Amino acid sequence: MATPPIPATESQHRKDTIEQALRDGFNPYRVQRGGHGSAVREAERRLRESGHLPSNSQLDHWVRRQEKECAAGRPHFLPDWSLFQAPGIPPAAASGTVRRFLLTAAQDDTVVHERFWGNLNAYAAVIGAEIMVGGFTYQKGLYEDHRTLTASYVPAVQPFLRHAPVDLGEVLFVADVNILPTAVDPLSGLDTHSRGRPAVFPHAKIRLKSVPTLVGDYTPVIMTTGACTVENYIQKKAGIKARFHHVIGATVVEIDAAGRWFMRTISAAADGSFQDLDAIVVDGRVSRGNRVKAITWGDIHVGTVPDPIAALSWGIDPDTGLSAARADAVIDALRPEYQFFHDLLDFPQSSRHTDGDPHHWFEMVTTGRASMQDHVADGARFLRAAGREFCRSVVVESNHDERLARWMREPGGRSDPINLRYWHECNLAQAHATEHGDADFNLVRWALAREDPAALAGIDFVPVGGSFVLCQDRGGIECGPHGHLGPNGSRGAPQAHKRTASRMNIGHLHAPEIVDGVYVAGVNGSLDQGYNKGASSWAHADIVTYGNAKRTILIKSRDGAWRA
Repeated sequence: MATPPIPATESQHRKDTIEQALRDGFNPYRVQRGGHGSAVREAERRLRESGHLPSNSQLDHWVRRQEKECAAGRPHFLPDWSLFQAPGIPPAAASGTVRRFLLTAAQDDTVVHERFWGNLNAYAAVIGAEIMVGGFTYQKGLYEDHRTLTASYVPAVQPFLRHAPVDLGEVLFVADVNILPTAVDPLSGLDTHSRGRPAVFPHAKIRLKSVPTLVGDYTPVIMTTGACTVENYIQKKAGIKARFHHVIGATVVEIDAAGRWFMRTISAAADGSFQDLDAIVVDGRVSRGNRVKAITWGDIHVGTVPDPIAALSWGIDPDTGLSAARADAVIDALRPEYQFFHDLLDFPQSSRHTDGDPHHWFEMVTTGRASMQDHVADGARFLRAAGREFCRSVVVESNHDERLARWMREPGGRSDPINLRYWHECNLAQAHATEHGDADFNLVRWALAREDPAALAGIDFVPVGGSFVLCQDRGGIECGPHGHLGPNGSRGAPQAHKRTASRMNIGHLHAPEIVDGVYVAGVNGSLDQGYNKGASSWAHADIVTYGNAKRTILIKSRDGAWRA
């Protein structure tokens, strides 16, 4: 027996309930970000509570039926999805202004770092930012109230405390999460807490990670804030470990006039001073136009870098391949002393993901990308285009670069008419170095120098296993490893590298992350490399290292923008 049709009055009630959920900040159908969750799921809940929907029924089938009726031009009750209103503050685009926030954390019954707190307020006044503080409690008794709302905080932070989640346009400040300050990984289990939105959690430790989404969508980032209160821990192992990782700092959140979001960390020095991009704040005074020590770019994969990323990172013109200084390009705005290139080359002609695939090789030939030598030449030209006189370029040999040496050792090059000559030249150069006892010979460096008119003059090269340490007078930051090789022969991963004795800046993973002293850059090449199918946490992101040995990660939008 056919299911009886739903009365028009009931369909209208369903439509009205879904549209009210849209106005209340719940997402349109099939949209997974920007709101509190699905408007259809929320409408289901409301309809069941009011007795208008059986407990075993779902609205998806009804919505799809309305879509079909609408597409066929017949009467329908399809909700108006455009009624969705993002929760929280109005987006900056509505007012045509940029909104800025400085988010930090405070421990109950603990004094603030006075000089940092003064500097944070001074910086907020200069950039027009609103300060918000999320509280956390520590070691309260079993039968006491653990809520931050009833905890005791110093008077300085009380006007800025938030005890519930705060919507900052696209970004969510999860001020009520109250994570134990001794947590080894404060973001553990919170990947999906914000339902696909970028989110900031108050905590004394700096942690950052990107959350996987389907390729083609944007990649949300979740992170912690650092604290404005000083270390206050019990003298036991957990407390001593937490004190070591305690960061006096904050998170900058910017929502620009186009509604794009930007987030980055601020880490203060012992005296409470800090740098945020080109701004340095000392003793309540803000100076602009300051340089940074270095930028570790997300993996390059030359030939796949999107035009907007090339333009707003290095000022490279997509038509000519040449660059010119521009104020909105990262390198010209921050003027780093050093810039590090990871996975400069890509070698799609001889990738382990496509070896032996005749259809891929046919694509390389028909699109004019089959030449290994031409690809190396592209890398050399990119290095020169991305260079600046005020900045020392450093190429970090990486796993994709190493593919050239692996290809040279494989016999298949002898039967490749396009690359036959180059294959023999590479083997001859290696044989010549071996014959003359040149233990320092590196095929990738030789190949790049051969294609560069200046033979890599002014460009440093760090081979696999090499070292390049910055800020040695402040404990040192190791920038030599790419990150694909872990300690003791293990595979590279942030959790493995964090056990090393020094702080590190690495690439390789394409997903930005901060884990203890390890900062991981993202990727500047395409977010779809062909072999990363399904959900991905890759993002366009770079590591910025300051002269005081503090660091941050720049998260860039798909169109290359990196700050508001």
